[in-house]
Amino acid sequence: MERRQIAELLDSIQSSYPGKFVVQDPTSLLDSWERVLKKHDSEKVLKNFDRHLESSVFPPTIADLVKKRSLDRMDSIPSVDETLEYLRLLESKSEMSEEATRSIEESKAQIRKILGRS
Repeated sequence: MERRQIAELLDSIQSSYPGKFVVQDPTSLLDSWERVLKKHDSEKVLKNFDRHLESSVFPPTIADLVKKRSLDRMDSIPSVDETLEYLRLLESKSEMSEEATRSIEESKAQIRKILGRS
């Protein structure tokens, strides 16, 4: 994320959680959030912020914004990108390590178990 995007995010958090996200020193806060968020994808951070807005009355922490998945059940369903990556791995199976192959086979077994197939 860029510094400007982080500043806009902090402003959105402050306006979305009035009185709950009080900024004493805006420059210091922006500096500390930038140190962590600069290495993260802005789309993912903003998506996590939107999810957080829908699910919490408390302002998000940096950890809430950078976690890979939220804990709701809908995230247990793979996204289109995750599914395509999984299929790409299956196609290049000959290039994968034994550990990766074993992991895929275990995942397929878990999926069959969930679907009630043997």
